[in-house]
Amino acid sequence: MPFLKPKNTIGIETVGIDVGTSTVAIVGETSAKLCQFCDELEISQKKIRRLQRKIDRQRRSVNPKNYDEKGRVKKDAKNWQKSQRQKQTEYQLSNIQRKTAAHRKSLHGKLANEVLRIGNKIKLEKVSYKGWQRRYGKSIGLRAPSMFVNCLLRKAESAAGETLIFSTAKTALSQTCQCGNKKKKSLSNRVHQCACGVVAQRDLYSAFLARFVDKETQLLQAELARNSWSQGAELLLRRAWIKAVNNSRVDGRVPSSFGVPPESERVVSKVLEKPTKVSDAVALCESRQEVGGQEPPPF
Repeated sequence: MPFLKPKNTIGIETVGIDVGTSTVAIVGETSAKLCQFCDELEISQKKIRRLQRKIDRQRRSVNPKNYDEKGRVKKDAKNWQKSQRQKQTEYQLSNIQRKTAAHRKSLHGKLANEVLRIGNKIKLEKVSYKGWQRRYGKSIGLRAPSMFVNCLLRKAESAAGETLIFSTAKTALSQTCQCGNKKKKSLSNRVHQCACGVVAQRDLYSAFLARFVDKETQLLQAELARNSWSQGAELLLRRAWIKAVNNSRVDGRVPSSFGVPPESERVVSKVLEKPTKVSDAVALCESRQEVGGQEPPPF
């Protein structure tokens, strides 16, 4: 048996995961998380872009005959020459890319361990990563969500866990509510709102519903989702949403994929940041009445 660190003890909960091009939502029975893939790689990406532009300038200065008057590459046969400075710059670029790939792999492994600490029963939707590459090539090349999924499935199998990858054609969790209503949303709409009163971040709510997809029929068990929602899952998802927004602020900016919580939610963010029980919904309602004076939504 491979060595297992004490802090990476495998959990027993059912975990729903919603993977996006740059974000991932993780929802278990007692914990939830919304985060971006590999935030620490942003600095390396800027260095890579600067070196790529430098290589292009060096290539153009050594091979002026291979470009036309408008600076475009000619279509006929060409003989490319490399200067010593260009070779040195290419070596620097390859070294940074190697370190970036190793760092990205380490961050994916760390996040996969966090998921397995919650539970070893993983449920997520089947998506086309090649289709994402055509539309969001820059983000996919930097964050590599497919690498995270493969790492998670490999670690779950090694930990004797269960994994379920279901089709989006049957479930359509991003368009579905626990009450049974289905409404198509644009990609820019990051907040799930339904006439039944459910308001949640779109990715977190999809991951929440993924926990209740049946393994045999691969259909959503809406009754189980409604029971879990009334027993404290709503508070759990709101805490994760506000924590993600507060922790990801860089120069006053929040990733657009997170969405913006309602004004009443941002007012009581300090209350939600305090460690409380998942089922402690009464205290949250009282704090809302004290802060905003508005009618709290039903739990």
